[in-house]
Amino acid sequence: MSDLIIVGGGIIGLSTAREAAIRGLSVTLLERGRPGREASWAAAGMLSPLAEASADGPFLDFALASLRRYRSWVAAIEEESGRTVEYRESGKLRLALSVRERGLLEQRREWASARGLHARWFEPAELREKEPGLSLSVQGALLIEEDFRVDNRRLAEALVEAAREAGVRIQSGVEVEAIEHRGGRVLGVRTAEGDSISGDRVLIAAGAWSGALQGLPRPIAVTPVRGQMLALGTEGPFSERVLESEEVYLIPRDDGRLLVGATVEEVGFEPGITAAGIRSLLEGALRLVPGLGSAPIVEFWSGFRPGTPDGHPILGPSPEVDGLFWATGHFRNGILLAPLTAVVLAAAIAGGDGPRIPEAFAADRPALASIPEPSG
Repeated sequence: MSDLIIVGGGIIGLSTAREAAIRGLSVTLLERGRPGREASWAAAGMLSPLAEASADGPFLDFALASLRRYRSWVAAIEEESGRTVEYRESGKLRLALSVRERGLLEQRREWASARGLHARWFEPAELREKEPGLSLSVQGALLIEEDFRVDNRRLAEALVEAAREAGVRIQSGVEVEAIEHRGGRVLGVRTAEGDSISGDRVLIAAGAWSGALQGLPRPIAVTPVRGQMLALGTEGPFSERVLESEEVYLIPRDDGRLLVGATVEEVGFEPGITAAGIRSLLEGALRLVPGLGSAPIVEFWSGFRPGTPDGHPILGPSPEVDGLFWATGHFRNGILLAPLTAVVLAAAIAGGDGPRIPEAFAADRPALASIPEPSG
């Protein structure tokens, strides 16, 4: 019997498994497919706290604290796994394509600067000296130096190896069907094959599918949000920075690919790529960099983000079942929040020192009272 069973092998589950094992727990991670796939594989790897928070509060504080851990976290994972993770502290340019957007970004600069972040405004002439491929319609840009990027696929592969190195037992191809508990105490899980796997504690980290498990003590307000993306092939060096508008973002990779993302669609678990989705991404990219019109499309894909009503993740213990914990609802921020999510959850599960989980992320917070109907 394991000290901890983790349901779900995405970056959140893997990072928490590794951290819990480092703290001395015996950990079994169960993944119905291949670890590191689903939303973790489909993500863009943009580490951008200010893009995801419109105001001060626990989410922004948590995101910034997680970002500050990233450099040392990645270095440790690279050493443990023997793999290279493409992590770049290159900053992001948020581009204005209208007078309205320019005004909003100038306000954003003041807001960021007041919080001690490095945000600088570029007028069009100065901007094009740095980014000559930009459209003439770009009316300026805000450079946020604390916005970073990571190759999430390389990170996922490295985390699998780092977790194993820490002693985590990873079982692929095992679909968990239900949480088993009795008398207010968790017992373990039951698989789709009918096998019971016992554990002292269980962590649900199944992303958009977290609410589909049987035996949950309460319905959980996590819904799938589809995102479509594509990758272009580029010749020669592209910008090292992430480029972003209100419509799309462009993320360079060291191998020459340029990621273009991403749609936000509430269509349940309807899979696939649509003509309208790809068209919107291409149109947005060409409005920023017209020269991309001749670039080949080398890949396109989609994934399901785990959304919540208030946009905050669901972290920490179940109020109803002792030994049951949640780690889901990260929406499009799972890659960014993984380092700190792993630490706060491992501290809560294993005990000992560590930062605490914000009350705003609790499973019984009022914002989760409206439970959507499951979509598949």
